[in-house]
Amino acid sequence: MKLSWELHQDVLVQRYKRFLADTASGLTLHCPNTGAMTGLKEAGSRIGYRPTHNTKTQGRWMLVDSAQGLACIDSAVANQWVAQGIREFAPDYQWQSEVKLGNKRIDFRGQSASDTFWLEVKGVTLALGKGEGGFPDAVSVRAREHLAVLSERAAAGDRAGLMYVIMHNGIDTVRAAHEVDPAYAQALDDAVHCGVEVWQWPTQLEWSGVTLGQPRRLR
Repeated sequence: MKLSWELHQDVLVQRYKRFLADTASGLTLHCPNTGAMTGLKEAGSRIGYRPTHNTKTQGRWMLVDSAQGLACIDSAVANQWVAQGIREFAPDYQWQSEVKLGNKRIDFRGQSASDTFWLEVKGVTLALGKGEGGFPDAVSVRAREHLAVLSERAAAGDRAGLMYVIMHNGIDTVRAAHEVDPAYAQALDDAVHCGVEVWQWPTQLEWSGVTLGQPRRLR
């Protein structure tokens, strides 16, 4: 499946205050990524952005041509890509997005005639080299909390899954980034032991859009 977009290009000067980025042409862009963005915020990198019209920023930063390949830094689009392809991924389910579960929200809930499938989405941009990617790129209590909720649902008899969406052309396969967040890596092992499924969704990025591949189960 190919999803297209129209982006303007510029050159990155700096990313700062987590949510802002300046460009060589004098624009200030919104940076929709709160993570460490390791290898994705180097000055002089070519970037792609969507123009916006508000008083504080002139666009929304989306792509960067990093040393290890083209990457999408807009963490929100991972869910949008999954929403486009989820019926092909699991066609036996009727899907809803952003469903409340306890005091958390899970990205997708699928309902079939026989069971319920809870699916949490995580975008992966941390390229570790040799085609390997890691999640998270910074310590994430929230990601561990999502694993705990999924584990509870798996223990109760529902299907529960974690979908790593690859958002970097330099990544072929994903693992827990134990060197970044060892507590998350342990929580993922515990979740798998409880029955949580771990998947990855490959993609191929271009300046004109993204092609979604076929999801593959990792664990």
